[in-house]
Amino acid sequence: MHPQFQPLTPQWFRRAYNYTGSIGDFRYRYFHDDEKTLHVSVYSKVCYELADDVESRDFPWTDEGVRELQQWIQERYEAFLARESK
Repeated sequence: MHPQFQPLTPQWFRRAYNYTGSIGDFRYRYFHDDEKTLHVSVYSKVCYELADDVESRDFPWTDEGVRELQQWIQERYEAFLARESK
């Protein structure tokens, strides 16, 4: 798992309502609008508002939900790397 995804825990997401990050051209966005659901999006190369390749998914804001989120975002990152290497 990429080191940027390893520290994620339910408590980590209390840092901000909206958090964005990137690993090179792979970009991600976490946000929440309640204490139950984490909304996650991945995209590449441009900002979220302009990206035409946004993939999004919601996860429960629980230990299990965060583990699923970590697995999903890692899979999306690996798929991005595979596309970029072609």
